[in-house]
Amino acid sequence: MGGQVLGGGVIIAVAVLLWIVYLLPTWQSRMRYDAAERNAVRLNQALRVLAETSETPQEIRVELSAREARAQHRLVRQLRAEDDRLRAEQDRLEVERKRLEVQAEVERTREEATIEIERRRRELVLESERRRREIQAARLDPEALRVRQARSRRAVRLVATSLLVAGLALGGIGGWIAATGGTGWWLAGAAAVTFVGVQTLRRMADVQRRSRRRPSVQETAPVAETVPVRRAEPVLMNPEDRGWTPRSLPAPLTSVSGSRAAVVRAGLDAREALRAAAREEALRDQAERMAPEPVPISTARPAAPAGESAFARMGYVDDAEIEQHVRQLLARRATG
Repeated sequence: MGGQVLGGGVIIAVAVLLWIVYLLPTWQSRMRYDAAERNAVRLNQALRVLAETSETPQEIRVELSAREARAQHRLVRQLRAEDDRLRAEQDRLEVERKRLEVQAEVERTREEATIEIERRRRELVLESERRRREIQAARLDPEALRVRQARSRRAVRLVATSLLVAGLALGGIGGWIAATGGTGWWLAGAAAVTFVGVQTLRRMADVQRRSRRRPSVQETAPVAETVPVRRAEPVLMNPEDRGWTPRSLPAPLTSVSGSRAAVVRAGLDAREALRAAAREEALRDQAERMAPEPVPISTARPAAPAGESAFARMGYVDDAEIEQHVRQLLARRATG
């Protein structure tokens, strides 16, 4: 019984000792941590109270506000200046871009205008050349010339006939006015108009009668015929070598009968022939006018014979004299 009580007391003593050794430092450190935390909270509260209760001078606050305001204004001015500079640079770049676009458009328009002017000039040159050729061909064409002359005669005849009819109408009106007691100016005007119409018709009739009697120059003038040019065939140095065959050149258009160029060439040759004949006839007439009158043979008297001079035959050499001189030289050499 005493041993059990002793054993239980020992166990309780050991447990209390362990509690004192382990739990007491822990409790003590816990107490210190809580005290330090409470002290920190109290110190923080005291500092906050001191910060809240401390008063800053008004001059310091105003100075700080003015300095910050000047800095802010300076920063704002710098930002505005930078913004203005960037905006001006952007505007300048935009203006430069537009100027380059306008310049490119002007250059393109100028090139297009130059090309268009050159094309129009070529077209006008070709058109004028074609019209000139057509007019020249029409002038050289006898049929076209006769058609134009006939058209002109018809127009003049129509005008003359109209004048004649108007003169007769005015004559009738003037006669009626004169019969009723008016003036004779209408009759004078009608007579003048009728006279002009009759004279014009009579003149045209005379011209047409003379043109029928006299053949036209174009019909009587010989037209030079164009002979087609015949080119000589090329001769090969080696007939067996047929590696390359030369092509014959095309014949000119003037040598093709029936073509417009041949007709134009024939007309030009005919005009040249007419001009040559006219020049030859004019020269012949001029030579006949300038030729002196022939001297009659009956009035010609023979000149009196004069003695032959010793110097008359100077410089004249004859074959007979040369042969005689050579014979004399040979004879003197043989004798000497």
